[in-house]
Amino acid sequence: FPPLLLFLAELGCNAQPTYHWKDALTRERLTCQQCPPGTFVAQHCSRDRQTVCEPCPDLHYTQYWNYLEKCRYCNVICGEKQVEVQQCNATHNRACQCQEGYYSDMEFCIRHSECPPGSGVKKPGTPFEDTQCHNCPPGFFSSNSSTNPCQPHQDCEQQGKVTNVQGNQYHDTLCTSCRLRRGNTTQGPAVEDDDCEQAMIDFVVYQNIPVKKLKRLQQILERSPKKQQTWTRAAIQEKFRAFLTHKKEEHYEVTKELLDALRIVKLHSLEEKVRERFLL
Repeated sequence: FPPLLLFLAELGCNAQPTYHWKDALTRERLTCQQCPPGTFVAQHCSRDRQTVCEPCPDLHYTQYWNYLEKCRYCNVICGEKQVEVQQCNATHNRACQCQEGYYSDMEFCIRHSECPPGSGVKKPGTPFEDTQCHNCPPGFFSSNSSTNPCQPHQDCEQQGKVTNVQGNQYHDTLCTSCRLRRGNTTQGPAVEDDDCEQAMIDFVVYQNIPVKKLKRLQQILERSPKKQQTWTRAAIQEKFRAFLTHKKEEHYEVTKELLDALRIVKLHSLEEKVRERFLL
């Protein structure tokens, strides 16, 4: 029995599809063979003739076995932000999909969402789905909006440096070659060299300062108006760090100004920490 069943199955798979047709002259009901993909019925079968199939003309197609009297027109036109992924041919209509960086939503191509700071891409966007984000796990960070996965914190010890600021989900671990808390003041202030001054900037900026005081500190040093845009703590810290680093590179007295600002904002305990840590 199994060989017989296999034979019947193969016969069924290879059998050409048929359709019923009523001959207009003889009124006879006939069983005609369908036309294969890429062709159409030029003449229906008769008692003494098989179905006559002809190829589809340009810009027309039939995708399946059929008994159509004319091929379908390739009517798909790629729209804005779409690319052609299937050319119109004898067996397929033109097919389009959203270009790279976009996905389809309600027949429109929408730009893939960026994951906000503190989160990264869990699953990249496709032409059919938006980006999927997740919060960066411990040991990873993302400091800006992007379509990238969370990045691992750097290892300071592997670089022969020490950890100045521990990383979190919003920023990387910050390393330094600066000597910290050596206690030997005869060697002079640690911030006399460039690396130590940057370490001091990083140490202050990334402390858990209340947002109101952090904004006030920023206003004093940037000499900016009190009314500012609404920023998240992470965004303020990144902007403030960039400002102070730029000032340092322009040889401003960042150390003195920063210590004075800490005193004005009444962050006395942080001021003492900075003085002790950097031998000031």
